[in-house]
Amino acid sequence: RNPQSEIGNPRGMGAWVIDAEETVAELKAWKRLGSRTLYQQAHVLVREDALELPDGRERTYPVLALGGSVGVLPFLSKQEVVLVRQYRHVPQGFSWEVPGGSIAAGEPPEQAAQRELREEAGYRAGRLRRLGGFWPNNAYLDEVIHVYLAENLVNDPLPADQDEHLEVQSFPFDVALAMAQDDRISCGLTKLAILWAAIARGPSTV
Repeated sequence: RNPQSEIGNPRGMGAWVIDAEETVAELKAWKRLGSRTLYQQAHVLVREDALELPDGRERTYPVLALGGSVGVLPFLSKQEVVLVRQYRHVPQGFSWEVPGGSIAAGEPPEQAAQRELREEAGYRAGRLRRLGGFWPNNAYLDEVIHVYLAENLVNDPLPADQDEHLEVQSFPFDVALAMAQDDRISCGLTKLAILWAAIARGPSTV
Protein backbone atom coordinates (compact mmCIF):
# COMPACT_ATOMS: atom_id res chain seq x y z
CA ARG A 1 0.00 0.00 0.00
CA ASN A 2 1.40 3.33 -1.07
CA PRO A 3 0.03 6.18 1.10
CA GLN A 4 1.04 8.70 -1.58
CA SER A 5 -1.39 7.11 -4.01
CA GLU A 6 -4.43 7.32 -1.71
CA ILE A 7 -7.02 9.97 -2.42
CA GLY A 8 -7.52 12.31 0.50
CA ASN A 9 -10.68 11.02 2.20
CA PRO A 10 -11.55 12.13 5.73
CA ARG A 11 -14.05 9.28 6.08
CA GLY A 12 -11.48 6.64 5.18
CA MET A 13 -13.51 5.18 2.31
CA GLY A 14 -10.43 3.47 0.87
CA ALA A 15 -10.39 5.16 -2.57
CA TRP A 16 -7.15 4.82 -4.52
CA VAL A 17 -5.32 6.53 -7.34
CA ILE A 18 -3.86 3.96 -9.75
CA ASP A 19 -0.58 4.80 -11.43
CA ALA A 20 -1.26 5.60 -15.10
CA GLU A 21 1.75 3.68 -16.46
CA GLU A 22 0.80 0.66 -14.38
CA THR A 23 -2.75 0.77 -15.78
CA VAL A 24 -1.60 1.00 -19.40
CA ALA A 25 0.75 -1.94 -18.90
CA GLU A 26 -2.12 -4.12 -17.65
CA LEU A 27 -4.69 -3.17 -20.27
CA LYS A 28 -4.73 -4.69 -23.75
CA ALA A 29 -6.29 -3.36 -26.93
CA TRP A 30 -9.30 -4.98 -28.54
CA LYS A 31 -8.62 -6.71 -31.87
CA ARG A 32 -10.89 -6.09 -34.84
CA LEU A 33 -11.54 -9.31 -36.74
CA GLY A 34 -13.81 -7.88 -39.42
CA SER A 35 -16.47 -5.34 -40.23
CA ARG A 36 -19.70 -5.10 -42.23
CA THR A 37 -21.76 -2.11 -43.33
CA LEU A 38 -25.36 -2.08 -42.09
CA TYR A 39 -26.45 1.25 -43.58
CA GLN A 40 -24.98 4.10 -45.63
CA GLN A 41 -26.37 7.39 -46.90
CA ALA A 42 -24.09 10.21 -48.07
CA HIS A 43 -21.31 10.55 -45.44
CA VAL A 44 -23.26 8.66 -42.73
CA LEU A 45 -22.33 5.00 -42.29
CA VAL A 46 -23.43 2.48 -39.68
CA ARG A 47 -21.18 -0.53 -39.39
CA GLU A 48 -20.87 -3.59 -37.15
CA ASP A 49 -17.37 -4.63 -36.10
CA ALA A 50 -16.43 -8.16 -35.02
CA LEU A 51 -14.03 -7.89 -32.08
CA GLU A 52 -11.82 -10.14 -29.99
CA LEU A 53 -11.60 -8.93 -26.40
CA PRO A 54 -8.42 -9.23 -24.30
CA ASP A 55 -9.83 -12.30 -22.50
CA GLY A 56 -10.35 -14.09 -25.82
CA ARG A 57 -14.10 -13.66 -26.05
CA GLU A 58 -15.64 -12.36 -29.27
CA ARG A 59 -18.45 -9.83 -29.65
CA THR A 60 -20.06 -7.56 -32.21
CA TYR A 61 -19.90 -3.80 -31.75
CA PRO A 62 -22.00 -1.09 -33.48
CA VAL A 63 -20.26 2.03 -34.79
CA LEU A 64 -21.69 5.18 -36.35
CA ALA A 65 -18.98 6.46 -38.71
CA LEU A 66 -19.12 10.13 -39.77
CA GLY A 67 -15.45 10.73 -40.58
CA GLY A 68 -13.99 14.18 -39.98
CA SER A 69 -15.79 17.44 -39.31
CA VAL A 70 -14.96 21.07 -38.61
CA GLY A 71 -16.44 23.84 -36.50
CA VAL A 72 -15.51 27.53 -36.89
CA LEU A 73 -16.09 30.35 -34.40
CA PRO A 74 -15.98 33.59 -36.48
CA PHE A 75 -15.01 36.90 -34.85
CA LEU A 76 -16.33 40.01 -36.59
CA SER A 77 -14.30 42.07 -34.11
CA LYS A 78 -12.45 41.39 -30.88
CA GLN A 79 -15.72 41.34 -28.96
CA GLU A 80 -18.29 40.14 -31.53
CA VAL A 81 -18.90 36.64 -32.91
CA VAL A 82 -21.18 35.14 -35.54
CA LEU A 83 -23.48 32.19 -34.85
CA VAL A 84 -26.03 30.43 -37.04
CA ARG A 85 -29.44 29.16 -35.98
CA GLN A 86 -31.08 26.14 -37.53
CA TYR A 87 -33.64 23.47 -36.76
CA ARG A 88 -32.27 20.17 -35.45
CA HIS A 89 -34.46 17.09 -35.89
CA VAL A 90 -33.12 14.93 -33.05
CA PRO A 91 -33.70 17.42 -30.17
CA GLN A 92 -36.81 18.72 -32.03
CA GLY A 93 -35.84 22.36 -31.67
CA PHE A 94 -33.82 25.30 -32.95
CA SER A 95 -30.14 25.57 -32.10
CA TRP A 96 -27.53 28.36 -32.09
CA GLU A 97 -24.29 26.91 -33.41
CA VAL A 98 -20.91 27.74 -34.91
CA PRO A 99 -20.69 27.24 -38.67
CA GLY A 100 -19.41 23.77 -39.43
CA GLY A 101 -19.87 20.47 -41.19
CA SER A 102 -18.26 17.43 -42.73
CA ILE A 103 -14.81 17.30 -44.30
CA ALA A 104 -14.95 16.06 -47.90
CA ALA A 105 -12.72 13.18 -49.00
CA GLY A 106 -9.16 14.44 -49.44
CA GLU A 107 -10.05 17.94 -48.18
CA PRO A 108 -7.67 19.49 -45.62
CA PRO A 109 -9.48 20.53 -42.41
CA GLU A 110 -8.47 24.20 -42.84
CA GLN A 111 -9.99 24.23 -46.35
CA ALA A 112 -13.18 22.61 -45.04
CA ALA A 113 -13.35 25.24 -42.30
CA GLN A 114 -13.15 28.06 -44.87
CA ARG A 115 -15.77 26.39 -47.08
CA GLU A 116 -18.23 25.87 -44.23
CA LEU A 117 -17.70 29.42 -43.00
CA ARG A 118 -18.48 30.78 -46.48
CA GLU A 119 -21.49 28.47 -46.99
CA GLU A 120 -23.15 29.02 -43.62
CA ALA A 121 -22.11 32.53 -42.52
CA GLY A 122 -21.07 34.16 -45.81
CA TYR A 123 -17.54 35.07 -44.70
CA ARG A 124 -13.97 34.08 -45.55
CA ALA A 125 -11.38 34.25 -42.80
CA GLY A 126 -8.15 36.17 -43.35
CA ARG A 127 -6.77 34.22 -40.41
CA LEU A 128 -7.72 30.77 -39.13
CA ARG A 129 -6.37 29.54 -35.80
CA ARG A 130 -6.83 25.90 -34.80
CA LEU A 131 -8.06 25.61 -31.22
CA GLY A 132 -7.96 21.81 -31.05
CA GLY A 133 -9.66 18.59 -32.04
CA PHE A 134 -11.80 16.08 -30.16
CA TRP A 135 -13.87 12.89 -30.39
CA PRO A 136 -17.47 13.87 -29.46
CA ASN A 137 -18.17 10.26 -28.40
CA ASN A 138 -15.24 7.85 -28.63
CA ALA A 139 -17.31 4.83 -27.57
CA TYR A 140 -19.65 4.45 -30.54
CA LEU A 141 -19.06 7.44 -32.83
CA ASP A 142 -16.19 7.38 -35.36
CA GLU A 143 -15.74 11.12 -35.85
CA VAL A 144 -13.08 13.70 -35.06
CA ILE A 145 -14.03 17.39 -35.04
CA HIS A 146 -11.43 20.10 -35.67
CA VAL A 147 -12.25 23.46 -34.10
CA TYR A 148 -11.05 26.81 -35.47
CA LEU A 149 -11.18 30.47 -34.51
CA ALA A 150 -11.70 32.71 -37.54
CA GLU A 151 -10.60 36.36 -37.68
CA ASN A 152 -10.18 39.16 -40.26
CA LEU A 153 -13.46 38.28 -41.95
CA VAL A 154 -14.46 39.46 -45.42
CA ASN A 155 -17.76 38.90 -47.21
CA ASP A 156 -17.31 35.96 -49.59
CA PRO A 157 -20.42 33.71 -49.53
CA LEU A 158 -20.93 30.34 -51.15
CA PRO A 159 -24.36 28.72 -51.72
CA ALA A 160 -25.54 26.79 -48.67
CA ASP A 161 -26.40 23.08 -48.83
CA GLN A 162 -29.93 22.39 -50.12
CA ASP A 163 -31.19 21.10 -46.76
CA GLU A 164 -29.78 24.03 -44.75
CA HIS A 165 -32.11 26.89 -43.76
CA LEU A 166 -30.08 29.22 -41.56
CA GLU A 167 -30.42 32.42 -39.60
CA VAL A 168 -27.12 34.27 -39.20
CA GLN A 169 -26.66 36.66 -36.27
CA SER A 170 -23.82 38.39 -34.46
CA PHE A 171 -23.49 38.37 -30.65
CA PRO A 172 -21.19 40.11 -28.18
CA PHE A 173 -18.66 37.47 -27.17
CA ASP A 174 -19.54 37.75 -23.48
CA VAL A 175 -23.19 37.04 -24.37
CA ALA A 176 -22.20 33.99 -26.44
CA LEU A 177 -20.05 32.79 -23.54
CA ALA A 178 -22.98 33.16 -21.13
CA MET A 179 -25.24 31.28 -23.59
CA ALA A 180 -22.74 28.40 -23.70
CA GLN A 181 -22.68 28.23 -19.91
CA ASP A 182 -26.41 28.49 -19.17
CA ASP A 183 -27.52 26.06 -21.91
CA ARG A 184 -29.18 28.55 -24.23
CA ILE A 185 -26.58 26.97 -26.52
CA SER A 186 -27.05 23.20 -26.37
CA CYS A 187 -24.65 22.08 -29.14
CA GLY A 188 -21.56 20.49 -27.58
CA LEU A 189 -19.24 21.56 -30.39
CA THR A 190 -20.40 25.17 -30.06
CA LYS A 191 -20.04 25.19 -26.28
CA LEU A 192 -16.49 23.85 -26.56
CA ALA A 193 -15.51 26.27 -29.34
CA ILE A 194 -16.66 29.27 -27.30
CA LEU A 195 -15.01 28.06 -24.09
CA TRP A 196 -11.76 27.23 -25.92
CA ALA A 197 -11.80 30.67 -27.52
CA ALA A 198 -12.29 32.30 -24.12
CA ILE A 199 -9.24 30.46 -22.78
CA ALA A 200 -7.13 31.12 -25.88
CA ARG A 201 -7.93 34.83 -25.88
CA GLY A 202 -7.35 35.32 -22.13
CA PRO A 203 -9.47 36.93 -19.41
CA SER A 204 -8.79 40.49 -20.58
CA THR A 205 -10.69 39.88 -23.84
CA VAL A 206 -13.84 38.33 -22.33
